[in-house]
Amino acid sequence: MDKETVRLIQVAKMYYEENKTQAEIARLIGVSRPLISNLLSKAKDVGIVEISIKEPMTNNEILLSQLKNIYSLSGGLVIPSSASKAVNEAALINQTVNFLADMMGEVRALGLGWGYILDKIVRRYNEIEVKKTNTGIVCPLVGTASIPNRAYHTNDLITAFFMKSGLTPVYWHAPAFAATEKEKTQYLNTENYREIQEAWKRLDTALIIVGGYPSVPDHATAFRFGKALQNQKAVGKIVSHFYNKDGVFIHSENDYSLQIPIETLSTIKRVIGVFPCDSSAARVIGALRTGVITHAIMSENTAHEAVRNKSI
Repeated sequence: MDKETVRLIQVAKMYYEENKTQAEIARLIGVSRPLISNLLSKAKDVGIVEISIKEPMTNNEILLSQLKNIYSLSGGLVIPSSASKAVNEAALINQTVNFLADMMGEVRALGLGWGYILDKIVRRYNEIEVKKTNTGIVCPLVGTASIPNRAYHTNDLITAFFMKSGLTPVYWHAPAFAATEKEKTQYLNTENYREIQEAWKRLDTALIIVGGYPSVPDHATAFRFGKALQNQKAVGKIVSHFYNKDGVFIHSENDYSLQIPIETLSTIKRVIGVFPCDSSAARVIGALRTGVITHAIMSENTAHEAVRNKSI
């Protein structure tokens, strides 16, 4: 196999299977982004990459209608599934970006959650052509986690999004998890918190990734909840609010998290919940039963499980 073919395969795998952006690949192998674009085009031309477009099928609309009827959703997307985990994740990210882009004309105040998938969505959104929104705000729904991962550095996500959308950023300079009740109270008494509270009250749209339990990162669950999550059979989390399969949120006196209250989140007109392709039926069903999510985005396989197991 010649060097050129090896390079075409390497670039194609990084882009289509590892879901890296063209800019990321260019940095990693030390070339320009336009060259990466040319290499991807050549990989298709010579048959290394074959792209098959799967048209939305009738049962997708049927599944979405079933989800709406069972769980009182206002809308969302059911995305056709394939045998490839990487393709399914890429489709979830791309279709979520398209869904959000189509909606942005109506958005005047957007709240963003956190997580690996959301970071990918923000990165992809920055790559597409969108009309900038001239008025409005974008803000985080939770403080910043103390881990070296941009996906959980919420102010960084806000910065990346506002630069593309044109929405005015409202930052929150607080950790996601305070160490004590006193520390949490100190943050809640700041002018910055009053500013973020006012931003939350204005929100008409929130975009969150519905996580599982147990989760990575751990969200300081042992410190916050002790054995409560295990005892009350947590199955997932919305931002960092954990819930069980019945859609009941689990509380603890030692939970000093700094995030949007569920009561406030529940009043937002559009709460878009994105479900990773490996989501269990219990995670999906429990989240939809909370009544917080108004629009759900998930794969066809995930939707089938949510409909099939609606009585769990």
